[in-house]
Amino acid sequence: MFVALAGDVAEVPPLLPEEETLLSPRARPARRHDLAMGRAAARLALARLGGPPAPIMRGPHREPLWPDGVVGSITHAAGHALSAVAPVGECGGLGLDLEHRGRFFPALADHVAFAEEREWLAGCAEPDRPAATLALFSAKETIYKAFFPRIGRFFGFTAAQVTPTTDRGTLTGRLLAPLDPSYPTTRTFSIDVAWSGDLVLTSLALPPG
Repeated sequence: MFVALAGDVAEVPPLLPEEETLLSPRARPARRHDLAMGRAAARLALARLGGPPAPIMRGPHREPLWPDGVVGSITHAAGHALSAVAPVGECGGLGLDLEHRGRFFPALADHVAFAEEREWLAGCAEPDRPAATLALFSAKETIYKAFFPRIGRFFGFTAAQVTPTTDRGTLTGRLLAPLDPSYPTTRTFSIDVAWSGDLVLTSLALPPG
């Protein structure tokens, strides 16, 4: 199930009391807005899946904690929030990441890409390079979100490789480190990429098992 929300602070459904504890008393209104939007999208997605309206709490690595038997992902940017959830019997992991062009800065590739990926970005036409770099960054965030619940620990940008495909709407990913026995370095997966104005959304749904 997938839910997308957009709106100003007055239109955001309130956080549940348990979710309020996720915020610092000094949290800025923008931070409260983002958290409320993301949690509201997640609760709506769970409701459409047939689950109860439970709070979405946070784990030790700031990951959302989903009900037993559910995998999911939350993302937000520029006043938009999205969430996707699925039963574990139908999906092995979900990743979503939404980014705004304003997140791009010239040295971004140096932070998220290694040599082969930087070569790919350098081969893009100069006007297209910022968008390609941001899509690469977003794709790696999506990989992390999809695999973290399976692996249970932090891994960095260089633990996965992203390469372009002939379809501008997809990228190919693979793990470069032995993080998940079901995903050796030879197994690839497809990451969907969609642009809407200044926003890019990447998504990854792993098969069950």
